[in-house]
Amino acid sequence: MASFLLIHGSWHGAWCWDRLVPLLQERGHRVVTADLPGHGEDHTSLFRVTLGSYAQRVVRSAELCAEPPIVVGHSMGGMAITQAASDAPHAFAALVYLCAFVPQAGESMYALALCDERSLVREHARLRPSGIRLDPEHARTAFYGDCGAEDIDTALARLRPDPWLPAIQRYTARRETSLPRGYIECTADRAVTIERQRFMAKRAAMDRTSTLESDHSPFLSQPDTLADHLHAMSDLAEARSPR
Repeated sequence: MASFLLIHGSWHGAWCWDRLVPLLQERGHRVVTADLPGHGEDHTSLFRVTLGSYAQRVVRSAELCAEPPIVVGHSMGGMAITQAASDAPHAFAALVYLCAFVPQAGESMYALALCDERSLVREHARLRPSGIRLDPEHARTAFYGDCGAEDIDTALARLRPDPWLPAIQRYTARRETSLPRGYIECTADRAVTIERQRFMAKRAAMDRTSTLESDHSPFLSQPDTLADHLHAMSDLAEARSPR
């Protein structure tokens, strides 16, 4: 049994994990989810949201767990969990990246995304005064290629503009950490392409990698399979170095 903390990506909220949570619980795990500032049910002004406030929310959410959790970051959530783990490595047992950005010191999500030439998000996201926006039709293709029509419509109705500042702020490596790390790649992803995922995972020398034949949103398109992959990574917590 392990504790999992699930962190969503851009435009989404903790709601995106609703189907996955009971499946992980059925496999014996404890699960906590969180809305990052300015996302989901959190109504922090987008102008006040930073990468640092993302990391603070992740750390505080980890403190709600019965033990240091395996924190899972989806997409942009990879930036948030990386900064959080650098700020407070004692708060976590391991990191798992789900088709997520994995920054090195001094890198921003914007810089990493800009290099992903086949990404539909890179091509169609637009910066507006009210936040970064992606119109529904492009979001449908980029995020939900394998999802059912009803799931897609429900998800599209819940997407919110993304704060712009965290996208351009650089990851600051504050502390050395040897936390175990795993990467779950999604081969049919059109938001963070498989080539970019594999580049980041290889560069970061992950302790474990696994492959899902999935779009960008396996928590909707194949939650049971995703639960199996996360369950298989639960033993990463046992490899956590004492601190």
